[in-house]
Amino acid sequence: MRTLAVTLVLLVVGAGVAAALPAAADSDPRPRDAVSETRDAPSVRADHPVEDDAPANGTLAVEAREPPTLPERWQRTYGASGDDIFADAVRTDDGGYLLVGWTGGENRDGWVLKTDGEGRKQWAETLGGSGTDRFWGVARTDSGYLLAGRTDDGGASGWVVEMSADGETLEKRTLGSGAFYAVERRDAGDATGYLLAGWTDSDGSTAGWTVGLDANRSTAWQESHPVPEGYDAGYLRAIVPTDTGYYLAGKIEGDSDDAWALRLAADGTREWQATAGGPSRDDVWAAASASSSGPNASDADAGFVLAGETESNSTGPRDGWLVKFGPDGTVEWEHKPGGEGTQWLDSAMRTDEGFLFTGGSDAGPKGSVDGYVLATDAAGESEWQTYYGTDGWDKPWPAIRAHGGGYLLAGQTSGDGATARDGWLLRIGGESASETRTTSEVTADGDGTTDEAMRGDTATATATSEGPIPGFGVGAALVALAGLLLAARQWESR
Repeated sequence: MRTLAVTLVLLVVGAGVAAALPAAADSDPRPRDAVSETRDAPSVRADHPVEDDAPANGTLAVEAREPPTLPERWQRTYGASGDDIFADAVRTDDGGYLLVGWTGGENRDGWVLKTDGEGRKQWAETLGGSGTDRFWGVARTDSGYLLAGRTDDGGASGWVVEMSADGETLEKRTLGSGAFYAVERRDAGDATGYLLAGWTDSDGSTAGWTVGLDANRSTAWQESHPVPEGYDAGYLRAIVPTDTGYYLAGKIEGDSDDAWALRLAADGTREWQATAGGPSRDDVWAAASASSSGPNASDADAGFVLAGETESNSTGPRDGWLVKFGPDGTVEWEHKPGGEGTQWLDSAMRTDEGFLFTGGSDAGPKGSVDGYVLATDAAGESEWQTYYGTDGWDKPWPAIRAHGGGYLLAGQTSGDGATARDGWLLRIGGESASETRTTSEVTADGDGTTDEAMRGDTATATATSEGPIPGFGVGAALVALAGLLLAARQWESR
């Protein structure tokens, strides 16, 4: 009987240890394989050289990781028979989203659409006149929204619209010749302000344009920013608020198109400008702070990252393009994610692990052009990429953190039953409305979106059949061992 007891003990302990080993193996975060990726060193013009420790020409080893589980929660299309697109998006206090862009045929109108948390349309408004009107950006105010764009009623003009939370237009005005491509709110200390950025006519050429608004949305200052010598025109497309002012990103046109980066003080004074690019066309559509302290008034000392596309020494006809500028305007690194085919990047955001970018690619598996999602580490090295879309042409433009974790991608599609090219919303990752977690557990500014929430790997997730036996590890084996020893002693005492 002692032999039987010992045998049973060995079997139980062995089973417990064996069951625990797969769990330990699965917790290893390291990638399983690596690939090589060739990158070019940054090309820089203007007044700022490349730092000595910037990547040189050659082949860099890039750890390849499988994309995380970011399931498609839902997607919806909106619009009519014309050309409809969403250019910007914000979360709303009621758990939904507000989208802005334009809609219509030859004479487009500015378009505002409100949805609930599942993308169901709650209301929509169109604004504009006899010409072409577009909204490019939206920022939240304390009681509603500030919209920015362009109206062509009487010539191209920078257009600003204030709207209440339920869609009532409170004020419309133009601030001069040109257009606004971006608007951001900045909260620093006790001061709240807004910045509009785009382009304006200046002395017969096209210059960058910034307008600062106070907390009441009254004009506090405005500046035009002539392009560097050797260029003909400049356009500002992205704003990154910082604790001391703003970073700006856009493109400049000359013999070739290049990236344009500026740093402004809070009162609009330009502190520096710099350019980056190669011999062919380069373009910038988005930017994000390199600071992990949050999206609003982030640490200026961290610098910022530009995202767009490049045809300069690209692998395919066009590659995605990432450029990191330091706080003094020095290019710290540059990467060209992509490969064969055409890629571009339209949005950028800082994450806990690094950055997340979205755009489009014709190298995806779904349609003619697919939504492209790219994650990098804090140094811009590619970690994983994946694709979303329909059997048609899909262009996600802005991407924001969704209520309940994950992301909301917005833009345009010709698939999924679209009548022409319709506005498109796609929710990926996080939790669906039917799951137990409430949106109140996520902070209002989105900083509470954790790595687990993005992937949907919550504590209520069901274990897969490939995992260890639930609840049967080393602890369970020790309990079983004690029970068997007690049983053996009782048997011997008989």
